Amino acid sequence: MRWLSGLISSIFLKRKSKEDNSNVILQPKQWSNILFLLSFVMIALLVFSFFAPGNVFTSNEDRIGLIIFSIGIWVFDMILCYYLLIWRIEVFDSYFIFRTMFKKKTISYDNIEIRKSNSGFRFYDDNKYLVGISFLQDNYRLLDKAIREYQKDNKIRISKKITNVLKPISGLWFLPFASLIIISIPNISIFLEDGTTFNFYISFSFHLITMYLFLFMSNWKISFKNGELIKRSIFGFKRSYNLNDVRYKIKQFFGNPNDTILYYKDKRIALILGNTNNLYELQSVLKPKE
Repeated sequence: MRWLSGLISSIFLKRKSKEDNSNVILQPKQWSNILFLLSFVMIALLVFSFFAPGNVFTSNEDRIGLIIFSIGIWVFDMILCYYLLIWRIEVFDSYFIFRTMFKKKTISYDNIEIRKSNSGFRFYDDNKYLVGISFLQDNYRLLDKAIREYQKDNKIRISKKITNVLKPISGLWFLPFASLIIISIPNISIFLEDGTTFNFYISFSFHLITMYLFLFMSNWKISFKNGELIKRSIFGFKRSYNLNDVRYKIKQFFGNPNDTILYYKDKRIALILGNTNNLYELQSVLKPKE
């Protein structure tokens, strides 16, 4: 996994975040460019499936399966591309406007809490996640500066409401939904071709990945307080550990250099994604594993 994250970093982290005179923060154009390229590949596959000679496919069901696959990926790709293109933050003196394909909100700076992460900034209101900005985005410091200046000028002090609870960031909810859509495509194709055969049930079993992702986002949680660390598994089971006996080790697993492993008396008890809320707070009260 490290080689993959290194490859991605070599492509995207070469660019430095640019600052200009605008008050707008957008998503990196590179992501949209990749999605546009993928859409052309899917269109080419769709055209091929319609006009390829009959001897290319062993049966008409194979042709239909390729059509379903290319259309499904293309639709998902276009939805994601539209989301990236419409996503924007407009920064003003006392508020910002956050726009996505699902909503448009005007948010005052009065109650916003800023949390810095290794990938940029996250913004909260009463511990409710509002939006995150990556250092890959141009003007990514703009909102942070505007909020700090406003709160300083108006003598507003923000204290963190919750620092001892670790949960996945809400932005990761796209993973189970993306998994549901992508895995459903071969299921439908096999069902149309062969019905409920053995191959259909094998492909259907891959939805266990989707179930795992939904359970992870819904249930996974770690809290620490009064010398005790409590871990809740994806199935909702809880287990407590003496905080003094818990150690951590930073090791990159899923592309984030702050991915962290927790150990209890040399036994591994948890893997925490590097973008998890309040991970820095947990690390500050633990000792690193030697």
